[in-house]
Amino acid sequence: MTRTFTLDLHVHTNYSHDGHDSIERIIEVARAQGLDGLAICDHNTMAGVHAARDYLAAHDLDLLIIPGIEVTTVQGHLLVLGLEEGVERDMTAVETIRAVRQYEREHAQSIVIIAPHPYHPFRHSIGTLCTHQDIEAIEVFNSRYFTGLGNLWARRTAKRTGKIAVAGSDAHSADCVGLATVTVDVDADELARMVDYRAIVKALKAGSVRVTAMKRTPFCLYLSQLCKKKRRRD
Repeated sequence: MTRTFTLDLHVHTNYSHDGHDSIERIIEVARAQGLDGLAICDHNTMAGVHAARDYLAAHDLDLLIIPGIEVTTVQGHLLVLGLEEGVERDMTAVETIRAVRQYEREHAQSIVIIAPHPYHPFRHSIGTLCTHQDIEAIEVFNSRYFTGLGNLWARRTAKRTGKIAVAGSDAHSADCVGLATVTVDVDADELARMVDYRAIVKALKAGSVRVTAMKRTPFCLYLSQLCKKKRRRD
């Protein structure tokens, strides 16, 4: 017997340098969308994960938070799901992968490494390194694309290499939460004996996942976010 979870695996909060909305707003929209959970993947910090858990507990709300982080490496970004500690930034991608695998061995729990938006030329993507043997999954649909060509290349790469195919909204504002989702089928016995998110990460690592929603970020919203990001830099 299994339970199916509908999840957005790539969400940013205002704990990211380019995130726009609070934990409270992100959670409000996720619950309104009918999601079972989110992977909060802020840039180089897990503060958003901890804040989300605290908020949900304080308000007795039911939403699963998968701990994640979008780590900056020399070659580009990597998503790491299932760990409880941050990962040092600005190492090489291979060094980052080794550090994550060491954590996985030491803590005896499943960790999933995902190559996000691997073929986007302007978003710190790792390109063909997405085929590295210790990267389990490729983000074959990322909502923050204008043309979708990068998603097409990612999908073809995942199919050719046998990598697990996942999707995420890459939401940098609450309006985009749930634009891209997956469903993960989790064994009921695993759920009974493990923390929920760990059972989900284990199932994800085993490939028990399907891409479901695949909607792009509206152009006007994407443009607005880029303008806000530029003003922050200025």
